[in-house]
Amino acid sequence: MFMIKNRMVALMAFIGLVFIWVVDASVQEDAIRITNLSDGRSIKQPRHPKLDGQLSNLILEALYGHLQIPDPNLGKKISYYKGKDMPVVIEIRLLKPIGTAHLGTMIVRRAIEDVGGEIEAEAENLISARLSPKAILTLVNNDFVQTIRLPLRPEIDTYISEGVAAIGANLWNALEPYRRLPRTIKIGILDAGFKGYAGLLSSELPSNVNVRSFRPDGDISANEVHGTACAEIIYDMAPGAELFLVNATNEVTTRLAVDYLINQGVDIISYSMGWKNAGAGDGTGPNCEIVKRATDRGIVWINSAGNETGKHWENVFTDSDNDKYLNFSGVDEILDFWVPSYTPVSVALNWDDWGIWNGLSYGGSRQDYDLDLYYWTGSKWIWVESSVREQTGQQWPVENIGGWYANFPTYWGVSIYRYSTTRNCKLELFVDGNSNNIQYNVPEGSLLTPSDASSALAIGAVSWLSDSYHSYSSRGPSHDGRIKPDFCAPSGVSGASYGIENFYGTSASAPHVAGALGAVMLKLGCDAHQAINLIRARIIDLGAAGKDNFYGEGRINLKK
Repeated sequence: MFMIKNRMVALMAFIGLVFIWVVDASVQEDAIRITNLSDGRSIKQPRHPKLDGQLSNLILEALYGHLQIPDPNLGKKISYYKGKDMPVVIEIRLLKPIGTAHLGTMIVRRAIEDVGGEIEAEAENLISARLSPKAILTLVNNDFVQTIRLPLRPEIDTYISEGVAAIGANLWNALEPYRRLPRTIKIGILDAGFKGYAGLLSSELPSNVNVRSFRPDGDISANEVHGTACAEIIYDMAPGAELFLVNATNEVTTRLAVDYLINQGVDIISYSMGWKNAGAGDGTGPNCEIVKRATDRGIVWINSAGNETGKHWENVFTDSDNDKYLNFSGVDEILDFWVPSYTPVSVALNWDDWGIWNGLSYGGSRQDYDLDLYYWTGSKWIWVESSVREQTGQQWPVENIGGWYANFPTYWGVSIYRYSTTRNCKLELFVDGNSNNIQYNVPEGSLLTPSDASSALAIGAVSWLSDSYHSYSSRGPSHDGRIKPDFCAPSGVSGASYGIENFYGTSASAPHVAGALGAVMLKLGCDAHQAINLIRARIIDLGAAGKDNFYGEGRINLKK
């Protein structure tokens, strides 16, 4: 295959001595990769060990324009920030005692203010802030800053739901309560947004709901109807439950949102979202820790498994021609996928070198791979962007590229480059560009986090009409070998938010399970864990006998 670039790295010395709480105001590029393109151009890309690759590229483009691609057919990159400031998450270097306020947090907070940044939210060792590109390059030299990265952002998968009758919740809700005692069941719906919810009160939703936004702008709507659609299903399934509609934007505000739901005493959290490159896929990581925080307090966490089956690849790094590029098959070094015009493309790479999870942070990776993005002109591959984060033992083993689109439908491609490694790691790649059949697709292990959490009930998707498996529904095993999903439930259902039979995805399946648990609790006066045992006793086993990575234990069922 025609390779379009050679690689070399030029290291630059640190400029000046930085005291613990004093940061140098000059712009520094402590390490760069110079990529020589086939057309003679050289692209400078920073390899600062504290910056993720995608953020480095955005900073460089904002300050110097190094990533401008001269092809008029390639659309402009979608901006991740407005005005002069970028949204970032700053991970603070841990000091003992872990979990308490410490000197590092106070110093970094002050440093953010000194460079003109705006702090949006704080949670333990994480700060969500908005900073200018120059301010980021200044703050990155603070000794208490572990890493600065773009915020992790969850993915959303997208009348009375047909799943109500398929599961039998309508029959269950018609029963007389077993115990005539006051019983309030509280269900939290944690999502991206709840557009239009107010217009559905007293019809598709109860007359009163509890609403709280943890977005920096406080917008519960967020121009996103996804959460409203999930709430509709839960209300259909368990009309007597008290609902809490809560939204968040990133891993910091999500942690604060869950703490709020815990304090409100919810019985169930329904979470129809998932994250890429946010953990090792073995039940560890910041978002799985959020799940554990809730389930340790007796809350049942219901999570959509994800819709990534056709957009996932994983395998051990192989390089049969010894040019440092991974061979996906034979000597093919580019995995391609078809993308419609004007559709944003994103790719996320991680590998099995996360280090030990200590409850707040991973140990970090010393195996360094890079990620490259291309698009097909009709006659050749054109390099677009690389993610070249440096892994020196403290960083996550991840690379991300996103935001590009073409003005015409075409193939896009990704390649993986071994920059500096001592072993061949197992790599995992997620691709998004409205493409459900990527080349060399590997459906197994396509779960999004935190559905891999051991204490989360991950939910897969089946047809409400026929119980047939929906081919997009993410499947296990988890990276530590556990069977996932745990259950499956209907999808492709109707509602006021998305219309008739138009709410597809495991996003629709998860609230069916949350609502089913609520319905059982309301009628029996039992807790959520007792309700789970009843559902297990009535489960409809699908596929191979027993629990499997397609259907879990089977489709939930409340009928006799």
